[in-house]
Amino acid sequence: MSNLWRYLVFLTIISGIIHSCVPGSKSADEKIVISYSDPEVQHILDLQDQQQIPELYQYFNHENPAYRYLAVSAFSSIKGKESADSLIRMLQDPILQVRAAAAYAIGQSGNSKIVDRLILSFRGKDSFDVNNIYNANILEAVGKLGTITDLKNIAMVKTYRSSDTLLLLGQARAIYRMALRDIVTEEGTSRMIDLLNNNLIPNEVQLIAAHYLSRAKNIKLDPYTIRLSDIYTRERDQAIKLPLALALGNAKDSLLLPQIKKSLREESDFMVKVNLIRALGNYPYLGIKDALFTELKSENLYIATEAAGLFLKKGMVEDVPLYASYDTVTVPWQVRSLMNGAVLAHTALYYTNYKSAFSQRILKNIKEAESPYAKAAYVEALSKDPYNYQLVGQQYNNEKDPIVKIAALAGLGDIIKNPLFFKAFGNNYGRVKAEILGHFVHAINSGDVGLIATAANLLQDPKLAWKEWIKDLDFLQKALEKLQLPQEIETYNVLNACIAYFEGKEYKEKIPDYNTPIDWSVLASTSDSSVVAVKTTKGLVRIQLLRNVAPATVINFVNLVNKKYYNNKAFHRVVPNFVVQTGCSRGDGYGSEPYSIRSELPQIYYDKGGYVGMASAGNHTESTQWFITMTATPHLDGNYTIFGRVIEGMDVVKSITQEDKINDIIFIK
Repeated sequence: MSNLWRYLVFLTIISGIIHSCVPGSKSADEKIVISYSDPEVQHILDLQDQQQIPELYQYFNHENPAYRYLAVSAFSSIKGKESADSLIRMLQDPILQVRAAAAYAIGQSGNSKIVDRLILSFRGKDSFDVNNIYNANILEAVGKLGTITDLKNIAMVKTYRSSDTLLLLGQARAIYRMALRDIVTEEGTSRMIDLLNNNLIPNEVQLIAAHYLSRAKNIKLDPYTIRLSDIYTRERDQAIKLPLALALGNAKDSLLLPQIKKSLREESDFMVKVNLIRALGNYPYLGIKDALFTELKSENLYIATEAAGLFLKKGMVEDVPLYASYDTVTVPWQVRSLMNGAVLAHTALYYTNYKSAFSQRILKNIKEAESPYAKAAYVEALSKDPYNYQLVGQQYNNEKDPIVKIAALAGLGDIIKNPLFFKAFGNNYGRVKAEILGHFVHAINSGDVGLIATAANLLQDPKLAWKEWIKDLDFLQKALEKLQLPQEIETYNVLNACIAYFEGKEYKEKIPDYNTPIDWSVLASTSDSSVVAVKTTKGLVRIQLLRNVAPATVINFVNLVNKKYYNNKAFHRVVPNFVVQTGCSRGDGYGSEPYSIRSELPQIYYDKGGYVGMASAGNHTESTQWFITMTATPHLDGNYTIFGRVIEGMDVVKSITQEDKINDIIFIK
């Protein structure tokens, strides 16, 4: 389809449709009811789990719309490009929910060749109001699959009324989805600003627009500085204000800096303050350091850590004595380690005596650290000076905990990536690089999945130019042969990608073979209101299990809870304003059980905080690890299974720090 034809189609089908729509009454069989005790329903979900595509197609013709709906929805989780053609015909199903599910599944398929037919399937007239979930899903699917021309055409449509929530959501999601694929246009940015600037637009639409401004790369916000400032000032919804705070930084306009600093002083919400500090990171150090020193003293660990992180990233040599002073006062290790790193990162390269003495202080901190996470943080700080390559190497050799060893290995990688590496060692850089390579080879040969994955990622980094150093790939192949699937799938894929890099080939990530049947007897012990009480070292969190959204995942989770698997598991990953993650048997993110389960990705969105999702290393690689979101995270939509939501204890979730643990989880039927 030519660009001109696409443009005319969009104008004809999408623009102005509101004025010609004919609302009608819903048919009697429109409401789809699904019972998970129905053997046929279980069979369809088993087919989805086993990815038996031909058998699922057979249900497309079933007289029961619930079965058609489930069969079509299965493909939003399977994500197969080959399914798009078969799904297209389901866009003509008489039941709106089935049509909508088909449109969503097509978007999930990744098949860009189907876009033209999607556009032609948009219904300007229907027995339903045109402002319906089907048309919204068509728009979102085009956003996942379409071209820059499609983006321009979607963004140009301004005829939707403020009451047309679904169409506006579809349009906003389309523009946002394009941005996640690094497709942006001035028209798209302008449309998102317009949506935010109109107080009649529903909050859920403005939320997507705000996240677009915070996450889209290479967008020009210069023309919108005044409007962006006004939008932020009057916004009262915290969920929208959080991404808008980041957008103020993305604008990189010096006129906005006073507003960011003023807002930081006056803001009472710690999550907004964290994002305002992140926004400061887009401005010159001299203009922000006073605000950073103030926030560094915050009693809120998230705030203080965020400020310390910017000193590490953006500091200057003149302030090194101030950074060093934070090693002599009582501050949490999360802050102290970052300020330790800032000292080494910003001290002049040849002040070797001073850096050597301060490195000994860091070694003392490592020795006195009470947790492997604290030790790892100090090892990372030690790696900010290239001359410490031997000290970091010793930490790798001497430490037994994989969390610390991985940090040391990553630190050696940071040393080679340091812009001052070649200047530091001159003609000896080859000898030092070879010594570091020896640690990477040792890690590959270690048999430890975390060390192998870390080393493999470093070896395939083109900036480190290892291709001239490594000609014999036998050690990589031998390490690959020893990996166990499916539990070590993440390392398996990283190592295969590393080998492919050295061979000059492309590698397509492997999806684990079907290995874990759904135990439907477990689901009988749950209900729509089933709750688990998660007792953590910070307090109690209650989670409602969404068995109607992700039944197989809920079954897996309940089984693990019943086995007390999660007892004493650490929250090994904590990212302020994003997620807290747990469930790793090793505590470093590389641990799981010897099985995997399939992703379950029906049409549900991370549109608020408190959703509970499965961590994964790609589609269908889930096992035991899970996370709780702190706020809306729309970039996760369609990629990470949602199987629960927090109904009590979000204050506890937002207080969790790395190394906090789960004491126990109690299942409440």
